Amino acid sequence: MLISVIVTNYNYGKWVRRCINSLLSQTMDDYEIIIIDDASTDTSKEVLLEYVHHPLITVIFNSVNTGVGSASTLGAKKALGKYVVRVDADDYVHKEFLKCLHLWASFNNSHAVASSYQEVDFDENILACRSQKDSVLACGILYRADILQLIGYWGSLRSGEDIDISNKFNDSFKLDYLDIPLYRYFKHECSITH
Repeated sequence: MLISVIVTNYNYGKWVRRCINSLLSQTMDDYEIIIIDDASTDTSKEVLLEYVHHPLITVIFNSVNTGVGSASTLGAKKALGKYVVRVDADDYVHKEFLKCLHLWASFNNSHAVASSYQEVDFDENILACRSQKDSVLACGILYRADILQLIGYWGSLRSGEDIDISNKFNDSFKLDYLDIPLYRYFKHECSITH
């Protein structure tokens, strides 16, 4: 298995289907999708139950809300891939997302590689293009799984896990940047980041 995609979801039932479908439309074959529903109270469970028998997807339903850090770490510990990448349940990705990140990582023997991203609105209009060099997201970064394990994954932080893992990672490892906006960051009032 080359890549494990970790999707954490908490009350994004309105958008999680778009996220999953973008991941199922990838142009590479050797990957899995691990979705952790962090005790959502909206329609998320009903949506995710539609995918529980899909061969690429594993769905884990947390009985209590543990926060995005713990949920991400749980997914990463279940991952079978050589690489691990996070995608938030309200975001989505270009069909070449996994292929391009993997090609860059394998040709450059990267510890991790981050895709640039587009900020989009409710109608999927592009609001801005951003580089992870200047404005880091917790998602859209392909990590080598062995390095993630070594630094302790995302820990148990309920927020700020992106800064925490970035600090731990940058102490000993190098993050490469792929300046192609393959990740779609959905900017809205309900997002955890907002």
